[in-house]
Amino acid sequence: MMTSSEIRQSFLDFFKSKRHTIVPSSSLLPDAPNLLFTNAGMNQFVPIFLGQRKPDVDKWPGAIVGADTVGTRAADTQKSVRAGGKHNDLEDVGHDTYHHTFFEMLGNWSFGDYFKKEAIEWAWELVVEKWKFPAKRLYATVYKPAAGDPSEFDQEAYDHWARLFSGAGLDPKVHIVYGNKKDNFWMMGDTGPCGPCSEIHVDLTPAGDTKGKLVNKGEARCIEIWNLVFIQFNANPDGTFTPLPARHVDTGMGFERVTSIIQGTKGLKDFDNTKISNYETDIFRPIFDALVKLSGKEYGSTLPPADLSTINPQQSTDVAFRVIADHIRTLSFAIADGIQPSNEGRGYVLRRILRRAVRYGRTLGFHEPFFYKLVDELAQRMGEVFPEIRAKKKHVQEVIRTEEEAFNKTLDRGIELSNEEVARILDGMGSAPASGAADRALAVGPGVLNRPAARYSRRRLPHFERPWGKYMVTFSTRQQRQLTPSERDIVLESILYAHNHRQYHLYAACVMPDHVHLLFEPQIKEQDKDGKPAFWQLGEILSGIKS
Repeated sequence: MMTSSEIRQSFLDFFKSKRHTIVPSSSLLPDAPNLLFTNAGMNQFVPIFLGQRKPDVDKWPGAIVGADTVGTRAADTQKSVRAGGKHNDLEDVGHDTYHHTFFEMLGNWSFGDYFKKEAIEWAWELVVEKWKFPAKRLYATVYKPAAGDPSEFDQEAYDHWARLFSGAGLDPKVHIVYGNKKDNFWMMGDTGPCGPCSEIHVDLTPAGDTKGKLVNKGEARCIEIWNLVFIQFNANPDGTFTPLPARHVDTGMGFERVTSIIQGTKGLKDFDNTKISNYETDIFRPIFDALVKLSGKEYGSTLPPADLSTINPQQSTDVAFRVIADHIRTLSFAIADGIQPSNEGRGYVLRRILRRAVRYGRTLGFHEPFFYKLVDELAQRMGEVFPEIRAKKKHVQEVIRTEEEAFNKTLDRGIELSNEEVARILDGMGSAPASGAADRALAVGPGVLNRPAARYSRRRLPHFERPWGKYMVTFSTRQQRQLTPSERDIVLESILYAHNHRQYHLYAACVMPDHVHLLFEPQIKEQDKDGKPAFWQLGEILSGIKS
């Protein structure tokens, strides 16, 4: 069974043999002003796609070239972060087996060089012939526009896939699945380069005979491993699409995902006892081992229940392990690339990620700085592929430790505050009036009339279609003096600390001198005894603060 390092190197070696230049990962600090972080393998190649730069990757600093490599073909493993902005997986990390804020994206590119035939044939060659994925478990998606979708059916991609499946003795009508614009048409933006894409999905059921019925259904037993994008059109401002003068290929394969499949099936030989989890691979195991030594707790591979009020200690421990292991990768690589935790922009996102890890560290019993100690293991394991993490190791540790120490003081102070003290700061002295009882109960939860409560305003955000929606609740402090900056920090961090243990998804918490905004929705659809949607009231949000 291949190790993760062998899988990564196998991918790069394969495309080097196909005359691709192996380019270094670009920094997580992107050149594009509209990006918080580098979030995809294609980011560093956008100027080539837009015609702003010549395809000369063989001359790029750090490029690995062979005797016959060319500048119009590239392959790499790209460091990527998705946290904040359009792509934000932060709050999902830890609660399942596959969400991450940091991940590697394996990819190969053609800049006006080869196109669909070679891209599809080489994908098949690597996955089926070299890595030995069973062909009968593979499904390819091909673009077929629905009414109003751009362009036309991707007959060329279909024909190439049909030939490969037929050659393996498989029925193309079963193993090629159609997808519309949502699933199989890639666009860089509202305008600009775009084109159809073709994905490879793997059937992970024991029998492996679902006949494509699970493809693109959000089903964990059928997972996409590789997306081949064929950039051949330009989307115009008037809604039309015109052919590009040069056609490109842009592919992306999630490194953690493909590793979890290969290792979770014991080298693709055992599909009866699969354990497909990114966190069960040798990518994360060394970090878990270091965390076990530091905390004295064991990782049990459990997942939390949908009803978080019933979560048991082992499930809480395992969520914390996954959160911390993911977040140390994000923080370490981002800081090594020159991004510093701060109070604005991408720096604030980093600070939030670090503080989330430290809060979950409390679940493992950490009350002193611990997070920075994991950098050693990360640098040792990944320094060969990303040498910057070794070169900047001490700096990364110093930054993380300083942030940990400062945040622990704030968090300790917040936990010291009793519910009554926080309620005094936030609620003021008023009581809830009898009028508007039904609306008040709907907005902030049943039982609110039985206790002093904050004044509030509530509105449904119309662009969210789910019936229980997202809600903005505003709590007015209305006290004789305004909150000091220190008190505001304490209140905000206390709310975030309690949020880890509650059945709602907190999208934003903004504490101002005289009011508090909370934007949230339930993680599951709940109802009170009268059948109305039930939401957490402020007292419940803060009830988890005391340790």
